[in-house]
Amino acid sequence: MATNEGDDSETKIKEQKKEEQGSCGTYPPIIGLNCNHFQLSDTSLPEACRCAALQQLKNYLHQQQENFLGYQVNQDVCYSKDLSFMLDIHTNNIGDPFENGNCTVNTKIMERAVLDHFANLWHAKTPSISEDKESYWGYVLSMGSTEGNLYALYNARDYLKGKALYREQNGDLSYVRPKKENVSPNDDPKNSQDTHYSITKIVRALEIRTFYEIGEKEYKGQCPITPDGQWPKEVPSECGNEGPGSIDVDKLLTLVEFFAKTGSPPLIILNIGTTFKGAYDDVEKVGRCLIPMLKKYGLDERTVACDANKRTGYWIHVDGALGASYLPYLQKAGGDIKENIPKFDFSLPYVHSIVTSAHKYPGCPMPSGIYMTKRKYQIAPPSNPEYIGSQDTTFAGSRNAISPAVLWCYYSSTGDKNETNKAIQVERTAKYAEKKLRELDEEFQKDGHNLWVKRTPLALTVRFRDPEEATIIFKYSLSQMSLKYNGESTPRKYVHIFIMQSVKEEKIDQLIKDLRSAYKKLFLEQKKVVEQPMPVSTVNENPHIQRVAFVPLDGRGFL
Repeated sequence: MATNEGDDSETKIKEQKKEEQGSCGTYPPIIGLNCNHFQLSDTSLPEACRCAALQQLKNYLHQQQENFLGYQVNQDVCYSKDLSFMLDIHTNNIGDPFENGNCTVNTKIMERAVLDHFANLWHAKTPSISEDKESYWGYVLSMGSTEGNLYALYNARDYLKGKALYREQNGDLSYVRPKKENVSPNDDPKNSQDTHYSITKIVRALEIRTFYEIGEKEYKGQCPITPDGQWPKEVPSECGNEGPGSIDVDKLLTLVEFFAKTGSPPLIILNIGTTFKGAYDDVEKVGRCLIPMLKKYGLDERTVACDANKRTGYWIHVDGALGASYLPYLQKAGGDIKENIPKFDFSLPYVHSIVTSAHKYPGCPMPSGIYMTKRKYQIAPPSNPEYIGSQDTTFAGSRNAISPAVLWCYYSSTGDKNETNKAIQVERTAKYAEKKLRELDEEFQKDGHNLWVKRTPLALTVRFRDPEEATIIFKYSLSQMSLKYNGESTPRKYVHIFIMQSVKEEKIDQLIKDLRSAYKKLFLEQKKVVEQPMPVSTVNENPHIQRVAFVPLDGRGFL
């Protein structure tokens, strides 16, 4: 009885402490930050408490910034000198970037200059003129590349379905479908298993049926790329999890042809710098092989009922969240880079849209990016809100005006030669990181342990065995991912580092030192534990439950 009373007393104390902490007792703690210092109430915080909380946050962020390695973000950003005045003004780039609009506190003049810069970098026709359908159109994103991917697939879906906007005589805009269903409703997207997780989310949100869903429902057991005819959820990458991370072009083309025979226009998402492995899909090869095949089935171009002009019967979107901002400068490096630099931009006539994340490269204090297409592919907006004085052509309504200013400040203070040298240096530092990790791997291989060090050619990332040490994961903000290898019952636990402009060799050396200690501890502990194979679920899906979307759930990092 006494024991029970003691237990009750301890429980009450814990509950009381939890009540005193408020939500801080519920939310996960963050090392280095005291949640109670940041709690808000119905009265203002004493000024001393506010200052203490802000100082604690400043110290925390600077500490994490100093060791940041795990994600593709350039921490070498310094814009307070040039742009601090913008924190005292509400600025908003609402509406089309090429129309002034009535919200005059904007930075569209900078946004246009930045867009012209990227258009030149990606070999698109400039300037952007509404009457010139071959010229580019785009905008600076308020989110990262996820927003650009969403807008690209939204545009591609409606473009391929033959949907259009027409302006009636009274000037009203109406969103209409084609007069005839003369185009296939199946605009099935095809992307590799290494594609960023945002594509999965977007496909669900837009209710785009994937080739897996169509195959399972309409062509069950007929998949042309698997021995048993079962449909994969995504186009396989070369050599699966063990490969470099680029899409298997032959299997992609086989899948495209299977559905092209049925009249389905392909929506293809290709990567220039995959999230975990940093791989580059061969956009040029895909297009070169794709066009003759599509001509065979009348999908290279076609006419839809609501459009007098011919449209392509396919859409190729390039997710260049990381690589699209620095690969062009490696192309300018000439003989300084021995590897072949892949083409991905509008110099390839079959590319419809490109997106990149500006906070990754060249770097931005807040998430941002660039979305770009050609005006001839642009689906007009479904409404024309008169009160903003501009076409509502962007995905977001109110748009961040600071990011265009940041990007303008960056590119106005540099040039092609300087940017090329930076790209070369980043590539060299990535090779240095790979070299040091392989040397560490050799140390442990003497005792029969493997660190699984791998780097895809030209990638700014190196992946290696998870040290399974929480302090190191937190210190360097390492991204973790499990990969299943053929013939192995247990998935391998990986982490990776990204070599951005802010990463120097000294930081790599410190990481190696910390990893050496962590691996010694890990392998010592493994000697004491008999590994058990992970159980594999044998539970079948209920056949009476209709699935909403047939898309993969695996996370693939950061965009």
